[in-house]
Amino acid sequence: MNIILYDNQDIDRLNPFSTNHSPLELRLGAFTNFERIKNAFNDEYTYTIIVRKEIEELVKNKFSRSIVNPELIPQGLCISSSAVLLENDISEFKDKKNISSNGNLISFYLDKDISLNDFNSIVKEKSVITIESKIKAISNIWDIFDYPEKILDEDFNKFIYTSNYKWHPSLIKINEEKIFIGDNSNLKAGIILDASTGPIIIDQNVVIDHHVSIEGPAYIGKGSFISAGTRIKKNTILGPVCKVGGEISHSNFLGYSNKVHEGFLGHSYVGEWINIGAGTNSSNLKNNYSTVKVKLEDKEYDTKQKFIGSFIGDYTRIAIGIALNTGTYIGFGSNLFNHNFNCKYIPMFSWGNDEKVEFDKFIESISKMKERRNRNIKDLEIEFIKKLYHRD
Repeated sequence: MNIILYDNQDIDRLNPFSTNHSPLELRLGAFTNFERIKNAFNDEYTYTIIVRKEIEELVKNKFSRSIVNPELIPQGLCISSSAVLLENDISEFKDKKNISSNGNLISFYLDKDISLNDFNSIVKEKSVITIESKIKAISNIWDIFDYPEKILDEDFNKFIYTSNYKWHPSLIKINEEKIFIGDNSNLKAGIILDASTGPIIIDQNVVIDHHVSIEGPAYIGKGSFISAGTRIKKNTILGPVCKVGGEISHSNFLGYSNKVHEGFLGHSYVGEWINIGAGTNSSNLKNNYSTVKVKLEDKEYDTKQKFIGSFIGDYTRIAIGIALNTGTYIGFGSNLFNHNFNCKYIPMFSWGNDEKVEFDKFIESISKMKERRNRNIKDLEIEFIKKLYHRD
């Protein structure tokens, strides 16, 4: 059977993440949306991915084993890439009916092959008549904070016990049966892992330095480093190869990002290849306890949430000692310094408050950043960034 995973056309409220990512890459627990969908089905399925043209080449590079934007889309089960799919949700698809959740089309069955050009019109047609489903979908970037507590329990069951890791005898485990530590990880002296409020998953090749405390539910991604004295509060998700320190609460790091020194980050989204300087703090609660409004590109939204921190786009660099206001938006590729606390919207490629980064110097900087992690920037990504840079 074919499974077609498609991005909804209206994903602007997922910025700055959606600037250069498909919702398939969202990591709400230990797995990305794509991994979660594959876990729910078996290996007999083939996957076709439908994304907007602007990010097609990026997605092809990341999902090289799947077919991306073919001219002819095969018949099969179509699932929104924004859907948060758990194993028990598979039964919802048996009747091949159009299902939705809170106005979002979750899935429908395509009973014949159609062209890529006709696909969007089919999605609109299927959205008209639907059955309400319990399956949820991510509509806004701040929705990501709702899920770790709900889904890390299920994710925890996917990890098989191993003792192939290093640990100091002073390690304290609270509610040990809900703590997983992966192969080749190294836990140094004075660490407290408290899973009394939810599971803690520490993936492979993680190094946790001295005197760190981690409160579950939490996920620490493969190859990450937690610096000495770090306090990680519940509902924190760290993607692969992150370096973090200070105090982090209810936050989501996509991967390959640094916040290795002191400073508070709460209810925040941090994209890929980001560096946050020492002593930077992000407010996540207004003084009057009112709900937080966030500006995404040219629109402002009331999140209906009292706790919202910052949303930081890929390749952003933030200087030391920066104070970020509640509900701050920082676009792709910005370099933030001499920041005014009251400025809550920073457009992509910003240099300080009023200027724009120089393209060639920007590419040079992020190339060096990737080289430090034994990665190279690909020509297709440079081409994407160039088009994004000159878009306005």
